[in-house]
Amino acid sequence: MSLPTDTLPALKDGFSADTVRWIAAGLLAAHPPFDRAAFVAACLDGFDRLTLMERVARVAHAMVACLPSDYRQALDVLLRAMGPARQGPPVVEGMAAFRHAPHLQFVAEAGLDDVAASLDALERMTCHFTGEFAIRPFLEHEPQATFERLHRWCGHPEWRVRRLASEGSRPLLPWGRRVAALVEDPSRGLAVIDRLAGDEQEIVRRSAANHLNDISRLDPALAVAAAGRWLASAGPQARRTVERGLRTLVKQGHPQALALLGYASEHAVTLAGLTLDRKQLHIGQTLALCFELRHPGPQPLAACVDYAVHYQAARGAPRRKVFKGEVRELKPGVAESFGWRRDFTVRSTRKLYPGSHRIEVLVNGRCLGSAEFELV
Repeated sequence: MSLPTDTLPALKDGFSADTVRWIAAGLLAAHPPFDRAAFVAACLDGFDRLTLMERVARVAHAMVACLPSDYRQALDVLLRAMGPARQGPPVVEGMAAFRHAPHLQFVAEAGLDDVAASLDALERMTCHFTGEFAIRPFLEHEPQATFERLHRWCGHPEWRVRRLASEGSRPLLPWGRRVAALVEDPSRGLAVIDRLAGDEQEIVRRSAANHLNDISRLDPALAVAAAGRWLASAGPQARRTVERGLRTLVKQGHPQALALLGYASEHAVTLAGLTLDRKQLHIGQTLALCFELRHPGPQPLAACVDYAVHYQAARGAPRRKVFKGEVRELKPGVAESFGWRRDFTVRSTRKLYPGSHRIEVLVNGRCLGSAEFELV
């Protein structure tokens, strides 16, 4: 059974006072004159009240105050404190990797006047903790030099650095500082990810796909054109990358995106027997839906079958969110059964409001029917 949200540990608790002391010990070992006591005191003043990212920023500010005033000397201390760079395949570290986040934040805050040294440092540091947040100020402050470095990183032997080239230049990077130039001209980032769409590492291809999805929200035609190039030249993994990169357009029923993936937006599929297991449910419960689809033919049809929920909003029109279902080939004249479950649990990223809700069945972007229910 899931814990109530108010009993789950907060994400920020993974970056605790013990994390601060661990960072301080590493800095002291790398630079014996480092004032560990002053650093820890500066970090922990009011620490409990801070969010995760505020804690990271607090530690970075304390680094600026307590490390040598010479920037390159301070960088050397940080790099030695972080230790040898990680190499090899991706591993799941959870919150442990966040202990290195302040080191990269220090570079973002103190290093704008020494771009070359800062980008050299981020190239090494991203092998400890992802550097896409730290590189955003450099894309604003010195875009030409930073983009030149991103293009060089596309050929880097370490996958973490290649991923930084893609993730760092995403125009709509979640949690990331918004860089106006990337939003206004997403083709600049596209020139980077074009080289990474067929990367040998799935995590790099996934980043390129997420970057393409950002572009699709800003310039759908540009994204579809890029996806067509990838399908033609990015190797055997291209389709999976393109499917992820065009997922928003597919959910929206964009005809060109659907056609590129082999899904006909114009079809004669019919919906029958759309049933919800209850007409009323409480917040925290799960709703099940089932239905049948029939394709009259004459040839099999590739069907991208999704569903959308129209959520009540605090005010104004309901919010519509599309959820992925499955891809299936519908054979002529054969009734195909589908069934899914959707939970209505409150989360930190999702607020729920009582009232009338609606669920829709989508085939290749087209709504074939809906059913209503009440959330109480």
